Amino acid sequence: MANTEELDALDRSILRILQEDGRASYSEIARRIGVPESTVRLRVKRLVEKGVIRKFAALINPFKAGYSIVAFIAVDAEPGKVKEAVERLSKLPEVDVLGIATGAHDILMQVTVRDLKELEDFLIEKLGSIDGIKSTETSILTSVRKWGYARVF
Repeated sequence: MANTEELDALDRSILRILQEDGRASYSEIARRIGVPESTVRLRVKRLVEKGVIRKFAALINPFKAGYSIVAFIAVDAEPGKVKEAVERLSKLPEVDVLGIATGAHDILMQVTVRDLKELEDFLIEKLGSIDGIKSTETSILTSVRKWGYARVF
Protein backbone atom coordinates (compact mmCIF):
# COMPACT_ATOMS: atom_id res chain seq x y z
CA MET A 1 0.00 0.00 0.00
CA ALA A 2 2.74 2.42 -0.86
CA ASN A 3 0.57 4.56 -3.11
CA THR A 4 -3.05 5.36 -3.84
CA GLU A 5 -3.17 2.96 -6.78
CA GLU A 6 -3.06 0.10 -4.27
CA LEU A 7 -6.15 1.43 -2.50
CA ASP A 8 -9.34 -0.01 -3.93
CA ALA A 9 -12.76 1.63 -3.92
CA LEU A 10 -13.68 0.03 -0.59
CA ASP A 11 -10.51 1.35 1.08
CA ARG A 12 -11.23 4.82 -0.29
CA SER A 13 -14.82 4.71 0.97
CA ILE A 14 -13.68 3.74 4.45
CA LEU A 15 -11.02 6.46 4.46
CA ARG A 16 -13.49 9.13 3.30
CA ILE A 17 -15.87 8.30 6.14
CA LEU A 18 -13.09 8.26 8.72
CA GLN A 19 -11.81 11.62 7.48
CA GLU A 20 -15.30 13.08 7.84
CA ASP A 21 -15.77 11.52 11.30
CA GLY A 22 -12.87 9.72 12.94
CA ARG A 23 -15.24 8.47 15.63
CA ALA A 24 -17.47 6.60 13.20
CA SER A 25 -17.91 3.04 14.42
CA TYR A 26 -17.08 0.05 12.27
CA SER A 27 -20.76 -0.87 12.25
CA GLU A 28 -21.73 2.64 11.07
CA ILE A 29 -19.11 2.55 8.31
CA ALA A 30 -20.24 -0.95 7.27
CA ARG A 31 -23.88 0.17 7.11
CA ARG A 32 -23.03 3.24 5.03
CA ILE A 33 -21.01 1.35 2.43
CA GLY A 34 -22.97 -1.90 2.47
CA VAL A 35 -20.38 -4.44 3.64
CA PRO A 36 -20.05 -6.61 6.77
CA GLU A 37 -18.57 -4.98 9.87
CA SER A 38 -15.82 -7.62 9.90
CA THR A 39 -14.70 -6.43 6.46
CA VAL A 40 -14.40 -2.85 7.70
CA ARG A 41 -12.52 -3.98 10.81
CA LEU A 42 -10.01 -5.98 8.74
CA ARG A 43 -9.57 -3.22 6.16
CA VAL A 44 -8.93 -0.56 8.83
CA LYS A 45 -6.46 -2.87 10.60
CA ARG A 46 -4.61 -3.39 7.31
CA LEU A 47 -4.63 0.36 6.52
CA VAL A 48 -3.09 1.05 9.93
CA GLU A 49 -0.49 -1.72 9.57
CA LYS A 50 0.54 -0.44 6.13
CA GLY A 51 0.84 3.14 7.40
CA VAL A 52 -1.94 4.56 5.25
CA ILE A 53 -3.71 5.57 8.47
CA ARG A 54 -0.97 7.12 10.59
CA LYS A 55 -3.06 7.58 13.72
CA PHE A 56 -6.51 8.45 15.00
CA ALA A 57 -6.59 11.89 16.60
CA ALA A 58 -8.76 14.92 17.26
CA LEU A 59 -8.29 17.86 14.89
CA ILE A 60 -7.92 20.79 17.30
CA ASN A 61 -8.63 24.44 16.57
CA PRO A 62 -5.63 26.04 18.31
CA PHE A 63 -7.33 29.45 18.55
CA LYS A 64 -10.06 27.92 20.72
CA ALA A 65 -7.49 26.02 22.79
CA GLY A 66 -5.49 29.01 24.03
CA TYR A 67 -3.07 29.53 21.15
CA SER A 68 -3.07 32.76 19.15
CA ILE A 69 -0.19 32.28 16.68
CA VAL A 70 0.08 29.82 13.80
CA ALA A 71 3.20 30.55 11.77
CA PHE A 72 4.99 29.11 8.80
CA ILE A 73 8.75 29.22 9.03
CA ALA A 74 11.11 28.71 6.11
CA VAL A 75 14.60 27.68 7.15
CA ASP A 76 17.88 27.83 5.28
CA ALA A 77 20.57 25.46 6.52
CA GLU A 78 24.21 24.86 5.81
CA PRO A 79 24.84 22.21 3.16
CA GLY A 80 25.26 18.84 4.81
CA LYS A 81 23.40 19.87 7.97
CA VAL A 82 19.81 19.86 6.70
CA LYS A 83 18.93 16.37 7.94
CA GLU A 84 20.55 17.01 11.32
CA ALA A 85 18.58 20.27 11.69
CA VAL A 86 15.32 18.54 10.72
CA GLU A 87 15.97 15.81 13.29
CA ARG A 88 16.39 18.42 16.04
CA LEU A 89 13.38 20.44 14.86
CA SER A 90 11.18 17.32 14.85
CA LYS A 91 11.61 17.05 18.62
CA LEU A 92 10.22 20.53 19.34
CA PRO A 93 6.61 20.43 20.59
CA GLU A 94 5.68 23.70 18.86
CA VAL A 95 6.34 22.17 15.43
CA ASP A 96 3.17 20.77 13.83
CA VAL A 97 4.35 20.11 10.27
CA LEU A 98 7.95 19.75 9.17
CA GLY A 99 9.69 18.74 5.99
CA ILE A 100 12.73 19.08 3.79
CA ALA A 101 11.74 21.15 0.77
CA THR A 102 12.76 22.06 -2.74
CA GLY A 103 12.81 25.64 -3.91
CA ALA A 104 13.97 28.78 -2.15
CA HIS A 105 14.33 27.19 1.31
CA ASP A 106 15.73 23.94 2.67
CA ILE A 107 13.16 23.29 5.40
CA LEU A 108 9.52 24.34 5.81
CA MET A 109 7.49 24.03 9.00
CA GLN A 110 4.30 25.10 10.70
CA VAL A 111 4.42 26.03 14.37
CA THR A 112 1.71 26.87 16.87
CA VAL A 113 2.44 29.02 19.92
CA ARG A 114 0.40 30.88 22.53
CA ASP A 115 1.58 34.42 21.77
CA LEU A 116 4.28 36.64 20.23
CA LYS A 117 6.55 36.20 23.25
CA GLU A 118 6.44 32.42 22.84
CA LEU A 119 7.15 32.82 19.11
CA GLU A 120 10.11 35.07 19.89
CA ASP A 121 11.47 32.54 22.40
CA PHE A 122 11.01 29.74 19.86
CA LEU A 123 12.86 31.66 17.14
CA ILE A 124 15.72 32.93 19.30
CA GLU A 125 16.24 30.21 21.88
CA LYS A 126 15.16 27.05 20.10
CA LEU A 127 15.90 27.69 16.43
CA GLY A 128 18.91 29.79 17.34
CA SER A 129 20.48 26.88 19.20
CA ILE A 130 20.33 24.42 16.30
CA ASP A 131 23.66 23.97 14.59
CA GLY A 132 23.56 24.50 10.85
CA ILE A 133 20.60 26.88 10.62
CA LYS A 134 21.70 29.94 8.66
CA SER A 135 18.48 31.94 8.42
CA THR A 136 14.72 31.80 8.86
CA GLU A 137 11.74 33.57 7.36
CA THR A 138 8.55 33.62 9.44
CA SER A 139 5.02 34.32 8.24
CA ILE A 140 2.16 34.52 10.74
CA LEU A 141 -1.36 33.61 9.67
CA THR A 142 -3.74 36.48 10.38
CA SER A 143 -6.76 34.23 9.94
CA VAL A 144 -7.49 30.65 8.99
CA ARG A 145 -10.16 29.89 6.41
CA LYS A 146 -9.78 26.13 6.38
CA TRP A 147 -8.42 23.53 8.80
CA GLY A 148 -7.71 20.24 7.18
CA TYR A 149 -5.60 17.18 6.81
CA ALA A 150 -4.00 15.28 3.98
CA ARG A 151 -6.50 14.16 1.36
CA VAL A 152 -4.86 11.34 -0.51
CA PHE A 153 -7.61 10.38 -2.93
